Amino acid sequence: MKLEVNKLGRPYHKVPKIFTNNFDILDAKISTYFLKKYRVNVALDDITFHMDSEHKYAQIFSTPFGNIAFDIDRMLLLNILNDYYGLGKDNVQIHPDLQTPITKTEERLKNKLGLELSSLVLHPGIFGDELEIKNDYSTIINKWSYKITFSLEGYDQGQFHILLDNQHVDRLLATLRRPNEQDRKESENLSNEQLERMINCLPVRLVGRLSCSQLTVAELMTLTAGDIIPVSLPNRFPLLIGKEQLFNAVIAEDRGKLYFSEFNDNSNETKHD
Repeated sequence: MKLEVNKLGRPYHKVPKIFTNNFDILDAKISTYFLKKYRVNVALDDITFHMDSEHKYAQIFSTPFGNIAFDIDRMLLLNILNDYYGLGKDNVQIHPDLQTPITKTEERLKNKLGLELSSLVLHPGIFGDELEIKNDYSTIINKWSYKITFSLEGYDQGQFHILLDNQHVDRLLATLRRPNEQDRKESENLSNEQLERMINCLPVRLVGRLSCSQLTVAELMTLTAGDIIPVSLPNRFPLLIGKEQLFNAVIAEDRGKLYFSEFNDNSNETKHD
């Protein structure tokens, strides 16, 4: 997935994962919705994603965070309208003229579906907060940060789409940085002894500085292969964690291996000097 320059540094590519990880939950919610509202068996078939999508004539809604939008393919809308009025499949024109203007009845159903399906899809489990979605007839937006397209098993033709602006995508990505509720509860239930044991078991890299030598740039430029740089080895060697020196130690040999021994706290030696 191609990322624009203004999106670098933010995990915009992880938005699909947020929805696909909740696929079963969305499937259950959508199935229950259509079964209760329209008395039809529908399942979620697939979810596809498009970043930086240009989409006109969508139904735009406002939320406390910005704007979202909803659109639905007209063939799917007409089939849902048919089910809404309880008509049989044989009593409706299967292939209507899609060039004819949208009727007021279609507009009302589209608005109803937009409000209800947007609230259903952007539920707190995905978005992290309960969204208050309202109609927004004054805003005009043609380019959206993300278009999420839902295909339904049970309606062979058409899809519906939910579009998100930058503010809502950023809000979605913020949920990735929130600690898992179960992990948070477990960390809160840890005793002081358990926390101390966890900290004491953290790995630490200890570095020993055997020798160092200072050269000028002129001396460095004259070095050739085979040259010898004289160095002096101290009696005790500094031990560092990162760039901070904590100990001094002696190097000892045992069975052909070198070891640090006789550790002294560097701060104590400094005070003594």
